[in-house]
Amino acid sequence: MDTPLSDEDDASAIGIIEFATAVTLMAVCGFSLTALYSGAAWANVFAGAAWVLFAVVGQAHFRLRERFLLAMAGLAVTAALVILPDATGLIFAAVASATFLASFMILLALLKEAAITSDSVQTVGAYLTQQPPGRRYVVLQTGGHALGAVLNFGALSLLGPLIQRGVRAMSADGDAVTAIREQRQIAALDRGFSWIIAWSPTAVSQALIPAIVIGADPNRMMAMGLATTLVIFIVGWVEDRIRWRHARSRLAAQGVLPERMAPVFPAQAFVRFGSACLFLVLLTVAIIAGTGVRTVQALMLAAPLVTVIWIAVQYLRHGRPMAVLRNRYRAVAFRAVPDVSPEALTLSAAGFCGIVVAGLVPAPVVAAFFGLDQVPPVLLYIAITAIVPLASNAAMPPIFVVTFIGGMLVATPGLGYDPTMLGLAFVFGWAINLTASPFGASSLVLARATGIDGRTLSWRWNGVFSLAAFAVAALALSLFSLL
Repeated sequence: MDTPLSDEDDASAIGIIEFATAVTLMAVCGFSLTALYSGAAWANVFAGAAWVLFAVVGQAHFRLRERFLLAMAGLAVTAALVILPDATGLIFAAVASATFLASFMILLALLKEAAITSDSVQTVGAYLTQQPPGRRYVVLQTGGHALGAVLNFGALSLLGPLIQRGVRAMSADGDAVTAIREQRQIAALDRGFSWIIAWSPTAVSQALIPAIVIGADPNRMMAMGLATTLVIFIVGWVEDRIRWRHARSRLAAQGVLPERMAPVFPAQAFVRFGSACLFLVLLTVAIIAGTGVRTVQALMLAAPLVTVIWIAVQYLRHGRPMAVLRNRYRAVAFRAVPDVSPEALTLSAAGFCGIVVAGLVPAPVVAAFFGLDQVPPVLLYIAITAIVPLASNAAMPPIFVVTFIGGMLVATPGLGYDPTMLGLAFVFGWAINLTASPFGASSLVLARATGIDGRTLSWRWNGVFSLAAFAVAALALSLFSLL
């Protein structure tokens, strides 16, 4: 399927903290998969115990955000134990959700580990970032979207620096050209990536929302999300053309905008990378057919299997020694897995807090106070789509908002909403949050990978696009509600 970039995978000096964090996270994943595929209650108990232990031993990997969420989780548990007579059931349900989310994040992030040693992935990424001006936006938007569906946030970590290197290699064209190219290309990447949330089964939204919004049809939700994504792509392209409609002629008049030739299409690299993606799809389909699980659960099992095989093919096909391959696997298990621990903790702890806090709030009382039973369902959907990115701008993780509001609405009968449409509203809000908030996950990842401030990425470069995306989402919710 592929060839490795190098043999630089030294995992010989693994510290005790990395080892303990890796072991606890692998236990979370292993017991979670056991629970998903066997239905064994004991596996959920062991997964929960491993998750709590991970939160203790992984402290060295956590920053202020993760520690704040752990403190919130502690306060929520204390309040539940004091206020609720049946708090244990709520806490166990929240822990089960947390272990599922942590496992989802870790297992799908493993695909990135096979990709980062793949010269084909690097070649594909370089091709996407070297397009001539006429098609650069479209290629980066669609390419970032497609790679994001497979590599998740690894696509941003891969393509963001590639864009910067390519742009700065042309810096002789002038600082103005460099700044414009960097903004347009990274904005296109960010916009394309963000809308995998709306439909891709590899996105955490597709794993979480059907579990929170009871009765939501994940297949219908994906279909409507994909249709809306196609419209969003057109809107993003139009916004880019309008924003920069005078820049090209102005820079050409200054003599600093020479024409660029399109790079040669790297057919072999696309075939090799495509074969890895196809293998992931076929294995996922086979698992679904053989076990009857949903797409998300099948991906959680398929992703680590594909990672192991993809890395093996890279190394063994070109005669790398078995010792080198074993060392690479050790690096994945004991370095790469702990490296994802902050994101795994953020996702799982925010989900945990949302479920427990929703259980503490008297949902029918709150609904009556706000008169939600008098609000037309479509207005409720549109309001939720706005609330998620607005809350994110106040540093509230989308997953907390989704689990909290979703849990409250599910616990309030008689509101007359369609569960699938409610789930779609959460999905749209989550997607918009990625480009609209400096605290959105894509802004945080790109800021770390490129050094560009999150407020610049979200408010300055994508502010107008995010408002336009909200308008499209509101229109889509109104139209889909009539079907």
